[in-house]
Amino acid sequence: MKKFEDLMNISNDIENITAEEAKQKLNDPNVQFIDVRDKDSFTKETIGNAINLERGLLEFYLADGSPLENDYFKKNPEKEYVVFCGLGGQGTLATKTMKDMGIKNVKNIKGGMAEWEKIK
Repeated sequence: MKKFEDLMNISNDIENITAEEAKQKLNDPNVQFIDVRDKDSFTKETIGNAINLERGLLEFYLADGSPLENDYFKKNPEKEYVVFCGLGGQGTLATKTMKDMGIKNVKNIKGGMAEWEKIK
């Protein structure tokens, strides 16, 4: 089995930004925040204009022809997407998935909501 440490090495394959860098993008209309936490966490608190795309269903939201396909990405291919989760792990995996599925400009908030809470 793959070790957690090896799994998280994919963070080298994606672009990570700090919570402070994400905060600077908060009011940019060309940036869409993506919250990959569960709906309960999203409902309690999120970042800015974030939309909720739970990590467990992300591939279904992105795949062409999926019954859950979210056409937001097709309609907005030039947007910058900033992904986050609670602590950073799911956000890292989600960012890699989005990149692998053809989303061009996607970044992960390193440390997720935990880091965001420190600077808000």
